[in-house]
Amino acid sequence: MSLKLDNGFLQRRGVLMNSNRVFKHRSFWILCSILYLSIGLTAGQGAEVSDLVMNTSQGYLMLSVKVSDVITGDVNASAADALSATIIFSIALYEVKPLWFDKKMAHHTATNTVMHEPGKNEYRLLRSWDNGPPPVVDSLNQARLLMTEVNNLKLMPLAGLEKGRHYQIRVQAVCQDKNAYVFSPSGCFKTDWHTVDFTF
Repeated sequence: MSLKLDNGFLQRRGVLMNSNRVFKHRSFWILCSILYLSIGLTAGQGAEVSDLVMNTSQGYLMLSVKVSDVITGDVNASAADALSATIIFSIALYEVKPLWFDKKMAHHTATNTVMHEPGKNEYRLLRSWDNGPPPVVDSLNQARLLMTEVNNLKLMPLAGLEKGRHYQIRVQAVCQDKNAYVFSPSGCFKTDWHTVDFTF
């Protein structure tokens, strides 16, 4: 009789322990889900590097990249306002070494700057990676969109890359707003590093 009671007690205790374990596991996963959603929402509200495209041309590995979710809200700017803002793209190419530190193969700093002089209904874009004449547009919104992209940057000569090797491109973009909040009324942005792995 006492053995059955002991067994019954142990079984009940076992059920309670299992229930506590189930409750603890559920609480853990619920907490993880809440943290994941909150982190995801926070990241989703900020600027991020996107649309990274690589191709080969003229004996070079070429790179095009954009920054998305940059322009938020309306910016009050008139023809009488002087403004200047820059987006700095840090772009690096690494050879991936599985059992050692990655080797940096190339590094570029590409800048896009918008300039507006008081009294003129035009916005001039200075682009360090573009050898052509600076584009001039008559709309701040158009200028802001053009500033978020780098097109056909010569990343590295193909002669410096080896067939079958693993490489990684890392890109980060930072905004520097000098005179006015060109991209957002709340201020400038800094993206996380965006990485893309590929085999040449």
